[in-house]
Amino acid sequence: MTSYLPGKPSSASTTAASSTFPPDLSTLTTSSQIFSSTNYTLPQIRTLHKHIHGAIEDKAARLRTQVGGSYRELLGTADTIVQMKADMESVTSTLWGMGQRCGRGVVGGKVDGLGGFVSSEREGLGGQKLSREARVRLLGACVLQGGRVLKGVNGGELGLGKGDGLIVAAKICVLGRLLVKSLGGGSGSGEEKEIRRAERQLEGLRHRLLVRSGESMAAAATVKQQQGDVLKALCAYSLPTNSGAQDVLRHFLRVRSEAMVLSTETPEDGGRIDPRDTLYCLALYTKTLQDVQALFPNRLPEGLAALKKHRLLADDSLRAMEELRLDVYERWCGDEIRYFTPFIRHDDLDVKQAKEMWANWAKEGSEVFLRGLERTLEGMSEFKAIVELRTSVLKLWIVEGGKVRGFDSSIMLDKIRAVVNKHMLHVLEEKISKLRLVGREASAALNAWREGMTDQYSSLWEEGSFDMDLSSGAAQFTQDVVARLYGRNDAVSRAVKGYMSWFHIIDDVGQVVDQLKRQRWDNDVDEIEDEETIEERQKLLAKDDPSKLNEHLNTSLVRAFGDLDEYLVQLWGSRAEDDPNKGPISMYFLRLFRDIRSRLPDGLEEVKGFGLKAVPSLHRALTEAVVVSPLDELATVTLARRTVVGRSLWEEGTAGSMPDLPTSPSPGIFRFLRSLSVAMGDAGGDLWSPAAVGVLKAHLRTQLCGIWTEAFEGVTKGEAEPEAGESEVGDEKGVEEKEGDDDKAEADSEKELSTKTDGPTSEQQRKDLLVQWVFDLLYLGQFLDLDGDGELKRLQEKVYETSGLENSQARERLVKTSQEYWKRTSLLFGLL
Repeated sequence: MTSYLPGKPSSASTTAASSTFPPDLSTLTTSSQIFSSTNYTLPQIRTLHKHIHGAIEDKAARLRTQVGGSYRELLGTADTIVQMKADMESVTSTLWGMGQRCGRGVVGGKVDGLGGFVSSEREGLGGQKLSREARVRLLGACVLQGGRVLKGVNGGELGLGKGDGLIVAAKICVLGRLLVKSLGGGSGSGEEKEIRRAERQLEGLRHRLLVRSGESMAAAATVKQQQGDVLKALCAYSLPTNSGAQDVLRHFLRVRSEAMVLSTETPEDGGRIDPRDTLYCLALYTKTLQDVQALFPNRLPEGLAALKKHRLLADDSLRAMEELRLDVYERWCGDEIRYFTPFIRHDDLDVKQAKEMWANWAKEGSEVFLRGLERTLEGMSEFKAIVELRTSVLKLWIVEGGKVRGFDSSIMLDKIRAVVNKHMLHVLEEKISKLRLVGREASAALNAWREGMTDQYSSLWEEGSFDMDLSSGAAQFTQDVVARLYGRNDAVSRAVKGYMSWFHIIDDVGQVVDQLKRQRWDNDVDEIEDEETIEERQKLLAKDDPSKLNEHLNTSLVRAFGDLDEYLVQLWGSRAEDDPNKGPISMYFLRLFRDIRSRLPDGLEEVKGFGLKAVPSLHRALTEAVVVSPLDELATVTLARRTVVGRSLWEEGTAGSMPDLPTSPSPGIFRFLRSLSVAMGDAGGDLWSPAAVGVLKAHLRTQLCGIWTEAFEGVTKGEAEPEAGESEVGDEKGVEEKEGDDDKAEADSEKELSTKTDGPTSEQQRKDLLVQWVFDLLYLGQFLDLDGDGELKRLQEKVYETSGLENSQARERLVKTSQEYWKRTSLLFGLL
């Protein structure tokens, strides 16, 4: 007995299913056939599932391929249908037209007209009328077609070239003129009006033709026409005007000359001429020279002779125009028109005449161009623009002018150079002459001078300098700091800015000269020139011209700086005598000269002395203005005192060998140096160059010698000495205010002196005062640079001799002490 497990097929059924696996998928119609428990196992079902999916994908791919091929066939069929539709519409339209032309009424009218025409010919009536009617219609067609051809010259609507269109239009004009002449007056009022109207239109057509041909001749340089087009334009002019070769050449040269003049005319609004117009004028000039040599005296006569080879109505270009219908109208035109052949004198110009006319025009044309170049340059004041125009003009002439046979291009080159160089020198003169504006600015500043305002400047260390605006960047901040450091107030800044603007312009001129020297002038287009010609041209354009310009620049600069120097010196001389503001004005001029001298042109030794002859007098005026107050205080306070302040601070000497000696200068001397240093700083630390300090010291030596000599004579003559702490000269209250804290120190020293000595005698005070003066003079001599035989040095010796110091060691001690004290205190007076 065989046992069966639920859900598991028997081995017999499994064997039967396996023998037919895989089954034909087309026989499977329902899922029950697959999932039946007695047919297939689970692995077989999975395998069968894969087979089914593969079959599905295969059928889908075949279906896509079939649909794609059918779609392409469908598109081709649709295109065929559309084309068939268009063809049917065309056939329908053609048949409709044929039907309209073949209608009973139309055919009947044509039969009647043909019958009447045949009968008229048979009877000999109406032949002249038909001929006249045909010529009138041909005349109208000529007017219409001529206008279309001229429009086609620009628009190309008829497919004719520029030159061909002009010739065809000229032939139509000639045909129209013959028709008007043959028609004469009209037989009726309507016909006569029509002929007159056509005649006026024909005249306008002829005028337009001549204008277009002239424009074609004049525009040859811009559109780079071939010489063949120029030849056709000349032939087109010759036909309607019946001009020979000589007249055509004369007209051609006149047209080109007028075009050159027109291109360089000054605009009506008064503006300047565009440099491109000048280049166009030169291009016209060179192109004309080349065209005349190429077309005359051979090619133009040949072209004119070609117009006479065939009769006019046999011309292919005219017969090809369907609108003229010459195949119909020709038989009605008469023999004068049918067999008309243009008659043009093509052989009235020989080689000699052509060369003579060419040479004369070349001379006149060069003058026209040079005048236009001058007018163009008149409106140009920038050197860079002038150099660009010079470069463009010369390069164009070198390339195109060298192509002209039998023409020395170097002559025209020299003329162009002369015109450009003349204008460059004129512009250079104008720019350099503007240096005088600096002098005018200085004169205006002096005329508007206001004490305490014009000479006021902002110090670098005042409180307002810490609030400078930094929003404009570091450059503006730096300029503000430099202006404060060099004392540039508004008056100085205006003049200096004017000079700097002028200097930048002149500096640009130097760059232009360098640019001219670096330019190369080789003919790169046609390498037909020998090395000698190229080197000679290079020498002229890149060496001689820049050298001449640079030479004139240097000469003009020297003259301009000399004039400005002389003007400023005279301006200062007019204020240097009795002007109360002489001191501040000298400061203004010193700053102005200094800033100008800091940016003098390089390489000019002649201008390096600019302003130097006025500097000594300016330094003297500056020195006199600065030392007035310190010297007045020294004379009225320090030297007027007859007692020694700080006598108790003297170094005690040894009995019999070394007297008491001072170890420091008088407070008044120290205060004098301090006041002098402050006054110099208030005037401006930028003014005190070594030369200015030298003038100051020389002036101080002279003034101190006079003041101290007067005081020394007063002491030696035994004048009544004032009370301690009082002043002989000046207001006591003012003295006390000036001395300030020194009074207390003086009182203390006097008190100490009174306790130490039992009432010094007047002679002892005088000697002490002279000893102190010896030390003060030695101390002042450290910065006054006393020489061996100066007046102040002699005064020092005289004071020493009168002081009673007979010990040489004492003098050496004073000299050494004064030197050491100067080393310790000299930095307090930095400007000195």
